[in-house]
Amino acid sequence: MKKSSKFMSLILILCLNQGLVNGANIQPVERKIGKLNIAIDPRMELLSAVQLLSNYPMINRGSPYSKDILNYFAPFSSQEAVVMTDGVLWEHGFVFDAPVKYMMYLSQPPELERQITISNDSLLQRSGGEDNLEQYRKSIKQFAEISDFETFWNSKQSFYNQILDMTISDMTEIDFVKTLEDYFNETKENYNVIVTPAFMGGYGFETLDADGKNNVYACIPTESIKDSIPYILMNHLIFYAWHEFAHPFVNPLADKYADRVSSLEKLFEPIKDEMSKQAYMLWQICVNEHIVRAVNVRLRELYLDSQKANTRLEYELNHHFIYIEPLIEKLKDFEKQRDEKNITFSEFYPELLQVLNNLQEK
Repeated sequence: MKKSSKFMSLILILCLNQGLVNGANIQPVERKIGKLNIAIDPRMELLSAVQLLSNYPMINRGSPYSKDILNYFAPFSSQEAVVMTDGVLWEHGFVFDAPVKYMMYLSQPPELERQITISNDSLLQRSGGEDNLEQYRKSIKQFAEISDFETFWNSKQSFYNQILDMTISDMTEIDFVKTLEDYFNETKENYNVIVTPAFMGGYGFETLDADGKNNVYACIPTESIKDSIPYILMNHLIFYAWHEFAHPFVNPLADKYADRVSSLEKLFEPIKDEMSKQAYMLWQICVNEHIVRAVNVRLRELYLDSQKANTRLEYELNHHFIYIEPLIEKLKDFEKQRDEKNITFSEFYPELLQVLNNLQEK
Protein backbone atom coordinates (compact mmCIF):
# COMPACT_ATOMS: atom_id res chain seq x y z
CA MET A 1 0.00 0.00 0.00
CA LYS A 2 2.80 2.37 0.83
CA LYS A 3 4.56 1.66 -2.46
CA SER A 4 1.29 2.06 -4.33
CA SER A 5 0.57 5.33 -2.54
CA LYS A 6 4.04 6.67 -3.34
CA PHE A 7 3.65 5.58 -6.97
CA MET A 8 0.29 7.35 -7.29
CA SER A 9 1.73 10.47 -5.66
CA LEU A 10 4.60 10.44 -8.16
CA ILE A 11 2.15 10.09 -11.07
CA LEU A 12 0.10 12.99 -9.69
CA ILE A 13 3.19 15.20 -9.39
CA LEU A 14 4.26 14.35 -12.93
CA CYS A 15 0.79 15.15 -14.25
CA LEU A 16 0.70 18.44 -12.38
CA ASN A 17 4.14 19.37 -13.68
CA GLN A 18 3.14 18.47 -17.23
CA GLY A 19 0.04 20.61 -16.82
CA LEU A 20 2.20 23.53 -15.77
CA VAL A 21 4.39 23.05 -18.82
CA ASN A 22 1.42 22.81 -21.15
CA GLY A 23 -0.26 25.76 -19.49
CA ALA A 24 2.77 28.03 -19.75
CA ASN A 25 2.57 31.06 -21.98
CA ILE A 26 3.92 30.68 -25.51
CA GLN A 27 7.20 32.54 -25.96
CA PRO A 28 8.36 34.56 -29.00
CA VAL A 29 11.08 33.38 -31.33
CA GLU A 30 13.67 36.12 -30.94
CA ARG A 31 17.20 37.41 -31.35
CA LYS A 32 19.02 40.18 -29.45
CA ILE A 33 21.41 42.63 -31.13
CA GLY A 34 22.53 45.33 -28.68
CA LYS A 35 19.44 47.32 -27.63
CA LEU A 36 17.49 45.90 -30.56
CA ASN A 37 15.27 42.87 -30.09
CA ILE A 38 14.06 41.12 -33.27
CA ALA A 39 11.23 38.65 -32.82
CA ILE A 40 8.25 36.83 -34.26
CA ASP A 41 5.56 37.24 -31.63
CA PRO A 42 2.74 34.76 -30.92
CA ARG A 43 0.28 37.63 -30.32
CA MET A 44 0.84 38.99 -33.82
CA GLU A 45 0.45 35.57 -35.44
CA LEU A 46 -2.73 34.95 -33.47
CA LEU A 47 -4.06 38.33 -34.63
CA SER A 48 -3.06 37.45 -38.20
CA ALA A 49 -5.11 34.25 -38.01
CA VAL A 50 -8.21 36.12 -36.83
CA GLN A 51 -7.85 38.84 -39.47
CA LEU A 52 -7.23 36.34 -42.28
CA LEU A 53 -10.45 34.51 -41.40
CA SER A 54 -12.39 37.79 -41.43
CA ASN A 55 -13.02 40.22 -44.28
CA TYR A 56 -10.27 42.50 -42.96
CA PRO A 57 -8.64 43.99 -46.09
CA MET A 58 -5.21 45.04 -44.71
CA ILE A 59 -3.72 41.55 -44.49
CA ASN A 60 -1.61 39.52 -46.93
CA ARG A 61 -3.77 36.64 -48.14
CA GLY A 62 -1.58 35.53 -51.04
CA SER A 63 1.55 34.13 -49.39
CA PRO A 64 2.09 30.40 -48.77
CA TYR A 65 2.31 31.12 -45.04
CA SER A 66 -1.06 32.92 -45.04
CA LYS A 67 -2.56 29.96 -46.89
CA ASP A 68 -1.18 27.64 -44.20
CA ILE A 69 -2.91 29.79 -41.59
CA LEU A 70 -6.19 29.68 -43.49
CA ASN A 71 -6.00 25.91 -43.96
CA TYR A 72 -5.36 25.28 -40.28
CA PHE A 73 -7.83 27.79 -38.80
CA ALA A 74 -10.65 27.56 -41.40
CA PRO A 75 -12.93 25.49 -39.10
CA PHE A 76 -12.95 28.37 -36.61
CA SER A 77 -14.07 31.18 -38.93
CA SER A 78 -17.33 31.68 -37.05
CA GLN A 79 -15.64 32.39 -33.72
CA GLU A 80 -16.59 35.63 -31.96
CA ALA A 81 -13.15 37.23 -32.47
CA VAL A 82 -13.65 36.96 -36.25
CA VAL A 83 -17.21 38.28 -36.04
CA MET A 84 -16.12 41.27 -33.94
CA THR A 85 -13.34 42.09 -36.41
CA ASP A 86 -15.89 42.38 -39.22
CA GLY A 87 -18.57 43.98 -37.09
CA VAL A 88 -18.46 46.34 -34.14
CA LEU A 89 -14.69 46.90 -34.22
CA TRP A 90 -14.62 47.70 -37.94
CA GLU A 91 -17.56 50.10 -37.52
CA HIS A 92 -15.66 52.10 -34.87
CA GLY A 93 -12.40 52.24 -36.83
CA PHE A 94 -10.46 49.58 -34.92
CA VAL A 95 -8.10 49.00 -37.86
CA PHE A 96 -4.46 49.42 -38.94
CA ASP A 97 -2.30 50.02 -35.84
CA ALA A 98 -5.15 49.81 -33.29
CA PRO A 99 -5.55 46.00 -33.04
CA VAL A 100 -1.77 45.57 -33.32
CA LYS A 101 -1.10 47.94 -30.43
CA TYR A 102 -3.86 46.41 -28.32
CA MET A 103 -2.40 42.92 -28.67
CA MET A 104 0.88 44.23 -27.26
CA TYR A 105 -1.05 45.36 -24.17
CA LEU A 106 -1.80 41.69 -23.46
CA SER A 107 0.36 38.88 -22.12
CA GLN A 108 1.27 35.99 -24.40
CA PRO A 109 -1.27 33.28 -25.23
CA PRO A 110 -2.92 31.29 -23.88
CA GLU A 111 -3.20 33.65 -20.88
CA LEU A 112 -3.74 36.90 -22.85
CA GLU A 113 -4.35 38.97 -19.73
CA ARG A 114 -4.31 42.76 -19.79
CA GLN A 115 -0.88 43.94 -18.67
CA ILE A 116 -1.26 47.67 -19.26
CA THR A 117 -4.07 49.96 -18.15
CA ILE A 118 -5.70 51.86 -20.99
CA SER A 119 -6.77 55.37 -20.08
CA ASN A 120 -7.24 58.46 -22.25
CA ASP A 121 -6.13 56.35 -25.18
CA SER A 122 -7.35 56.47 -28.76
CA LEU A 123 -7.87 52.72 -28.53
CA LEU A 124 -10.93 53.36 -26.39
CA GLN A 125 -12.45 55.67 -28.97
CA ARG A 126 -11.52 53.53 -31.96
CA SER A 127 -12.92 50.34 -30.41
CA GLY A 128 -16.15 51.78 -29.10
CA GLY A 129 -15.11 51.66 -25.45
CA GLU A 130 -13.71 49.49 -22.69
CA ASP A 131 -16.47 46.87 -22.89
CA ASN A 132 -15.70 46.15 -26.54
CA LEU A 133 -11.96 45.90 -25.85
CA GLU A 134 -12.51 43.47 -23.00
CA GLN A 135 -14.91 41.35 -25.02
CA TYR A 136 -12.41 41.30 -27.89
CA ARG A 137 -9.69 40.12 -25.51
CA LYS A 138 -11.90 37.31 -24.20
CA SER A 139 -12.93 36.28 -27.70
CA ILE A 140 -9.32 36.09 -28.92
CA LYS A 141 -8.38 34.04 -25.87
CA GLN A 142 -11.26 31.70 -26.63
CA PHE A 143 -10.20 31.51 -30.28
CA ALA A 144 -6.65 30.53 -29.26
CA GLU A 145 -7.94 27.82 -26.92
CA ILE A 146 -10.57 26.29 -29.23
CA SER A 147 -8.32 26.32 -32.30
CA ASP A 148 -5.31 24.99 -30.37
CA PHE A 149 -3.19 27.89 -31.58
CA GLU A 150 -0.19 26.51 -29.70
CA THR A 151 -0.04 23.45 -31.97
CA PHE A 152 0.09 25.67 -35.05
CA TRP A 153 2.74 27.89 -33.46
CA ASN A 154 4.91 24.91 -32.53
CA SER A 155 4.63 23.48 -36.05
CA LYS A 156 6.16 26.70 -37.44
CA GLN A 157 9.17 27.03 -35.11
CA SER A 158 11.75 26.09 -37.73
CA PHE A 159 10.08 28.40 -40.27
CA TYR A 160 10.10 31.34 -37.84
CA ASN A 161 13.76 30.80 -36.98
CA GLN A 162 14.68 30.77 -40.66
CA ILE A 163 12.84 34.08 -41.20
CA LEU A 164 14.82 35.75 -38.42
CA ASP A 165 18.15 34.23 -39.50
CA MET A 166 17.71 35.47 -43.07
CA THR A 167 16.59 38.92 -41.95
CA ILE A 168 19.57 39.31 -39.64
CA SER A 169 22.02 38.00 -42.26
CA ASP A 170 20.98 40.84 -44.58
CA MET A 171 21.56 43.55 -41.98
CA THR A 172 24.42 46.01 -42.46
CA GLU A 173 26.56 47.62 -39.80
CA ILE A 174 24.11 50.54 -39.44
CA ASP A 175 22.90 50.66 -35.84
CA PHE A 176 19.24 51.70 -36.18
CA VAL A 177 18.87 52.46 -32.50
CA LYS A 178 22.01 54.56 -32.11
CA THR A 179 21.36 56.59 -35.25
CA LEU A 180 17.86 57.47 -34.05
CA GLU A 181 18.90 58.26 -30.49
CA ASP A 182 21.76 60.39 -31.75
CA TYR A 183 19.46 62.24 -34.11
CA PHE A 184 16.69 62.99 -31.60
CA ASN A 185 19.21 63.43 -28.76
CA GLU A 186 16.86 61.32 -26.65
CA THR A 187 16.67 57.67 -25.61
CA LYS A 188 14.12 54.92 -25.10
CA GLU A 189 14.69 51.82 -23.00
CA ASN A 190 13.63 48.96 -25.27
CA TYR A 191 13.45 48.69 -29.06
CA ASN A 192 11.59 45.80 -30.65
CA VAL A 193 11.27 44.79 -34.29
CA ILE A 194 8.35 42.39 -34.59
CA VAL A 195 8.54 40.55 -37.91
CA THR A 196 5.00 39.95 -39.20
CA PRO A 197 5.00 37.63 -42.24
CA ALA A 198 1.21 37.88 -42.81
CA PHE A 199 0.87 41.67 -42.46
CA MET A 200 0.67 44.11 -45.38
CA GLY A 201 1.94 47.28 -43.70
CA GLY A 202 4.22 48.43 -40.90
CA TYR A 203 3.16 49.91 -37.56
CA GLY A 204 5.10 51.78 -34.88
CA PHE A 205 4.08 52.66 -31.35
CA GLU A 206 5.25 52.86 -27.76
CA THR A 207 3.88 51.25 -24.60
CA LEU A 208 4.71 51.49 -20.92
CA ASP A 209 5.06 48.22 -19.03
CA ALA A 210 4.00 47.59 -15.43
CA ASP A 211 7.36 48.91 -14.21
CA GLY A 212 6.94 52.18 -16.10
CA LYS A 213 9.57 51.32 -18.72
CA ASN A 214 8.87 52.41 -22.28
CA ASN A 215 8.91 49.80 -25.02
CA VAL A 216 9.21 50.94 -28.63
CA TYR A 217 7.80 48.64 -31.31
CA ALA A 218 8.13 48.44 -35.07
CA CYS A 219 5.94 45.74 -36.58
CA ILE A 220 7.39 45.07 -40.03
CA PRO A 221 6.08 42.77 -42.79
CA THR A 222 8.29 40.46 -44.82
CA GLU A 223 8.54 41.78 -48.38
CA SER A 224 11.21 39.52 -49.87
CA ILE A 225 11.56 35.75 -50.28
CA LYS A 226 14.52 33.43 -50.80
CA ASP A 227 14.48 29.62 -50.90
CA SER A 228 10.76 29.77 -49.99
CA ILE A 229 11.54 31.72 -46.80
CA PRO A 230 10.11 35.26 -46.46
CA TYR A 231 12.34 37.83 -44.82
CA ILE A 232 12.92 41.58 -44.55
CA LEU A 233 15.37 42.95 -47.08
CA MET A 234 17.83 45.47 -45.68
CA ASN A 235 16.39 48.40 -47.67
CA HIS A 236 12.94 47.72 -46.27
CA LEU A 237 14.30 47.21 -42.77
CA ILE A 238 16.03 50.60 -42.92
CA PHE A 239 12.83 52.30 -44.05
CA TYR A 240 10.54 50.61 -41.54
CA ALA A 241 12.92 50.71 -38.57
CA TRP A 242 13.74 54.40 -38.95
CA HIS A 243 10.13 55.23 -39.79
CA GLU A 244 8.34 53.21 -37.12
CA PHE A 245 10.90 53.80 -34.37
CA ALA A 246 10.68 57.55 -35.06
CA HIS A 247 6.94 57.62 -34.32
CA PRO A 248 7.36 57.09 -30.54
CA PHE A 249 9.68 60.12 -30.46
CA VAL A 250 7.29 62.27 -32.52
CA ASN A 251 3.70 61.20 -31.77
CA PRO A 252 3.62 62.03 -28.03
CA LEU A 253 4.61 65.61 -28.86
CA ALA A 254 1.54 66.04 -31.06
CA ASP A 255 -0.51 64.99 -28.04
CA LYS A 256 1.38 67.40 -25.79
CA TYR A 257 0.80 70.31 -28.20
CA ALA A 258 -2.63 69.13 -29.34
CA ASP A 259 -4.18 72.61 -29.28
CA ARG A 260 -1.46 74.08 -31.46
CA VAL A 261 -1.68 71.17 -33.87
CA SER A 262 -5.47 71.59 -34.11
CA SER A 263 -5.09 75.30 -34.83
CA LEU A 264 -3.26 74.39 -38.05
CA GLU A 265 -6.00 72.16 -39.43
CA LYS A 266 -6.74 74.41 -42.42
CA LEU A 267 -3.60 72.90 -43.94
CA PHE A 268 -5.37 69.54 -44.00
CA GLU A 269 -7.98 70.61 -46.56
CA PRO A 270 -5.79 70.55 -49.72
CA ILE A 271 -4.55 67.01 -48.99
CA LYS A 272 -7.36 65.48 -46.93
CA ASP A 273 -8.67 63.17 -49.64
CA GLU A 274 -5.22 61.89 -50.60
CA MET A 275 -4.19 61.42 -46.97
CA SER A 276 -7.40 59.51 -46.21
CA LYS A 277 -6.65 57.09 -49.03
CA GLN A 278 -3.40 56.28 -47.20
CA ALA A 279 -5.28 55.76 -43.89
CA TYR A 280 -4.21 59.14 -42.47
CA MET A 281 -7.73 60.35 -41.80
CA LEU A 282 -6.96 62.82 -38.99
CA TRP A 283 -4.92 66.01 -39.16
CA GLN A 284 -2.83 65.10 -36.12
CA ILE A 285 -1.84 61.81 -37.76
CA CYS A 286 -0.98 63.71 -40.93
CA VAL A 287 1.30 66.06 -38.95
CA ASN A 288 3.05 63.10 -37.36
CA GLU A 289 3.60 61.49 -40.75
CA HIS A 290 5.01 64.66 -42.27
CA ILE A 291 7.53 65.08 -39.47
CA VAL A 292 8.53 61.41 -39.28
CA ARG A 293 9.04 61.31 -43.05
CA ALA A 294 11.06 64.54 -42.96
CA VAL A 295 13.30 63.00 -40.28
CA ASN A 296 13.74 59.92 -42.45
CA VAL A 297 14.92 62.03 -45.40
CA ARG A 298 17.51 63.66 -43.14
CA LEU A 299 18.66 60.27 -41.79
CA ARG A 300 19.24 59.06 -45.35
CA GLU A 301 21.24 62.19 -46.12
CA LEU A 302 23.35 61.77 -42.98
CA TYR A 303 23.88 58.00 -42.90
CA LEU A 304 23.37 56.78 -46.49
CA ASP A 305 23.81 59.28 -49.33
CA SER A 306 22.19 62.26 -51.03
CA GLN A 307 20.74 60.20 -53.84
CA LYS A 308 18.82 57.94 -51.44
CA ALA A 309 17.62 61.03 -49.56
CA ASN A 310 16.41 62.70 -52.76
CA THR A 311 14.72 59.51 -53.94
CA ARG A 312 12.86 59.32 -50.64
CA LEU A 313 11.86 62.99 -50.84
CA GLU A 314 10.47 62.52 -54.34
CA TYR A 315 8.50 59.53 -53.10
CA GLU A 316 6.96 61.54 -50.26
CA LEU A 317 6.06 64.45 -52.55
CA ASN A 318 4.45 62.05 -55.01
CA HIS A 319 2.35 60.76 -52.09
CA HIS A 320 1.12 64.31 -51.36
CA PHE A 321 3.21 65.15 -48.29
CA ILE A 322 3.34 68.67 -49.63
CA TYR A 323 4.66 70.36 -46.45
CA ILE A 324 7.69 68.13 -46.06
CA GLU A 325 10.36 70.34 -47.70
CA PRO A 326 10.12 73.33 -45.30
CA LEU A 327 10.08 70.85 -42.40
CA ILE A 328 13.28 69.27 -43.73
CA GLU A 329 14.94 72.69 -43.89
CA LYS A 330 13.89 73.40 -40.30
CA LEU A 331 15.28 70.07 -39.18
CA LYS A 332 18.68 71.25 -40.39
CA ASP A 333 18.37 74.09 -37.86
CA PHE A 334 17.55 71.53 -35.18
CA GLU A 335 20.62 69.47 -36.05
CA LYS A 336 22.82 72.55 -35.70
CA GLN A 337 21.31 73.57 -32.35
CA ARG A 338 21.45 69.97 -31.12
CA ASP A 339 25.19 69.80 -31.86
CA GLU A 340 25.98 73.27 -30.52
CA LYS A 341 23.57 73.57 -27.59
CA ASN A 342 22.67 69.94 -26.88
CA ILE A 343 18.94 70.59 -27.22
CA THR A 344 16.59 67.65 -27.67
CA PHE A 345 14.03 67.08 -30.40
CA SER A 346 11.25 67.51 -27.84
CA GLU A 347 12.56 70.97 -26.98
CA PHE A 348 12.76 71.94 -30.64
CA TYR A 349 9.39 70.51 -31.69
CA PRO A 350 7.41 73.79 -31.33
CA GLU A 351 9.68 75.26 -34.02
CA LEU A 352 8.37 72.65 -36.47
CA LEU A 353 4.82 73.66 -35.63
CA GLN A 354 5.79 77.26 -36.29
CA VAL A 355 6.86 76.23 -39.81
CA LEU A 356 3.36 74.88 -40.40
CA ASN A 357 1.84 77.98 -38.88
CA ASN A 358 3.80 80.17 -41.31
CA LEU A 359 2.53 78.06 -44.20
CA GLN A 360 -1.03 78.43 -42.99
CA GLU A 361 -0.72 82.22 -42.72
CA LYS A 362 0.50 82.35 -46.32
